Amino acid sequence: MDHSMSESQHRIKRRKIAVACDDCRARKVRCDGIQPVCGPCSKRTDQGLQCVYTGELEKKRARQTYISKLETRIQQLESPQYSEKGHGSEQTPQTTLLSPTPGNIQPETPGNYTRSIHSQADISTPSGQRDGVNAMMGAVEEERPSQGFFGSSSAAGFMRQIRTAVDRRVASPHRRSSIPHLAVPSSLMPTRSEINQSSVANYVLPPRKMADSLMEVYWEYVFPLYPFLIPAEMKTEYMKIWTGDSLEYDENMMMCTLNVIFALASQLADFVPPKEREASADVFFSRAKGLFQFNLWDTGSAGLIQCLLLMAQYLQSTDSAHQCWIVTGLAIRNAQSLGLHLPQNIARLRSFQEQQLARKIWHGCILMDRVISMTFGRPAMISKASSGAVPLPVAVDDEYIPSGCGKEVSQPPDRPSMMAFYAKSLELYEIMNDVLLSLYKPISDDHAEDVHNFYFDNVASEGERTIFELDRSLTRWTRSLLPHLRWDSSTVSTNPIFYRQSIVLRARFLHVRMLLFRPTLSKYCAVRDNATADPLISTNDSFPHRVALQCSIICVKAAQESIQLIYNNVPADGTGGPLPAWWYNILYVYTSATVLIAGRLCSAILAEIKETSIAQSWNYALEVLRKYQGYSTSARRCVAALEILYEQVASEGLLPTSHMPSHEIGANSSAVDDMSFGEGMNAAILDNFEFPDFQDMSWLNSVPSNLF
Repeated sequence: MDHSMSESQHRIKRRKIAVACDDCRARKVRCDGIQPVCGPCSKRTDQGLQCVYTGELEKKRARQTYISKLETRIQQLESPQYSEKGHGSEQTPQTTLLSPTPGNIQPETPGNYTRSIHSQADISTPSGQRDGVNAMMGAVEEERPSQGFFGSSSAAGFMRQIRTAVDRRVASPHRRSSIPHLAVPSSLMPTRSEINQSSVANYVLPPRKMADSLMEVYWEYVFPLYPFLIPAEMKTEYMKIWTGDSLEYDENMMMCTLNVIFALASQLADFVPPKEREASADVFFSRAKGLFQFNLWDTGSAGLIQCLLLMAQYLQSTDSAHQCWIVTGLAIRNAQSLGLHLPQNIARLRSFQEQQLARKIWHGCILMDRVISMTFGRPAMISKASSGAVPLPVAVDDEYIPSGCGKEVSQPPDRPSMMAFYAKSLELYEIMNDVLLSLYKPISDDHAEDVHNFYFDNVASEGERTIFELDRSLTRWTRSLLPHLRWDSSTVSTNPIFYRQSIVLRARFLHVRMLLFRPTLSKYCAVRDNATADPLISTNDSFPHRVALQCSIICVKAAQESIQLIYNNVPADGTGGPLPAWWYNILYVYTSATVLIAGRLCSAILAEIKETSIAQSWNYALEVLRKYQGYSTSARRCVAALEILYEQVASEGLLPTSHMPSHEIGANSSAVDDMSFGEGMNAAILDNFEFPDFQDMSWLNSVPSNLF
């Protein structure tokens, strides 16, 4: 026993090698770890095989290499030759030694992207001071992809300019030209080598038949209006989920996006009963929230932005107004961090397909920013200059854009493009943004010098436009519509997607037109006979007053047409039909109904638009909103608010003496106390509803979000 122990104590222990090459690891041969070629590989007769190290300790070796580079860098900086030759000498190491070349961004969580190409950055800086970035100064050294894009006003931009100036002053035939590094991905497409597959294995999916039906709703009902994805790639990944094949995208982000699509489609699917849609959609969205991985400390990705845009769309259908606002802002900030707001960055992407995707994503951020700002009455995040910098997506459908094609392609001349709708919507919403900036300023008009300024404020401030210029823009926009996007009630397009796009575009146009003339209508209804009047000219004979009357009439007629358009296209069987999503229909009808109430306050308007015509439009508006009462509480709130609003107008004695009694305004309408919205609903609405001051007409500019 003692003898064996002494032998074991004197036995030489086998030296452990920290790393082994791939070939030795596969053959289970002892590897000495020598690089670039280990001993066993150098002795092999087959010299065609390479000695490659890609083992689990790759990160450790990368750390050692990185530290070695840092030590070399410090030695060179401290050497006498460095101080004698100066910073611009050819002996100076390039900053690319400290900043890895950016890899390709794939639609996955930002954390995975950072870890896949920047594992060494985490060990070189203390927590909270990553990558040489200061919260107020921005990057103070060469940018890295994990930092995102930094513009010319940042400290990094200033350093780029200094380096460029130094390079020009200290020229050398051996020195490489200094090209400003923009820290923007060279690609928006995923590559398998960069993907860290999620460790989450317990994904939950609905039955295949239901999942297929929900995906079909998305592709036929949502995607033609909001083309934020690449259909071929998304459909391929979707099929791989069921077959069990490896995905090109990150599984976690893919499953998160898929559940958001299911949630959005559940709110629109005709095969889901209206009373069950909200609960069904909430199940899918809760799963998406559980899978959603967002780290404030990392840079985003294309996939993250696409998922956020879809989330914002879904949240429009809920009462989560604040979450919708925040999610939209997150999408915008992540897109800006990738530099998608600059055309030169998009031009650097490798293929036309990727450039088109980048344009669609960035302009999707603009579209949602404009819509949410209008709905909530808040300032837009994206400036007018920034929104116009990146060209609109080309009107070419994805099926005609080959993958990897480096040159711009075109739509077949005999096939109208589905993407044309997206471009025209973006143009329309840009006009809407001009309307909001110019006519919905938080400035009081109580001190207008004369009737001209009171109505129109003819001298627009910098960046603003007059009502006449904005109306001209809308007229030019309508004339520029392609034939398949022009809505005509007398003809029905054989293509259901084009027919729906034409109706949706018409509904959006009418809403923007109401927004354009509604401030004038508000002022016209509130004006007094002696207000801002010229003592030598009666109010009714003044030019501004006459023009304001015509603007008010146009506004009321646009409201009537908007209600009629939606009323005529709501299917009797309760399906969605060719209309916009039901939450947009609620917005459009509610806005139109408030305009009708304002129009009924003015006898001059009733002199041109018959009171029976306005009453009929009012009937249609309430009928449409009541059809949507089972979809969400927002429709019920709008109906209640309009009923209360009308009753209050009547009780104030503000309607013309010839107005129709309230019980005749709608054959199906009833007194406020008789409305049935569920137990306790009436009392809650009446207690929380603040009756407006009908003398200033500020209630006219309210939106449904104010009722939550």
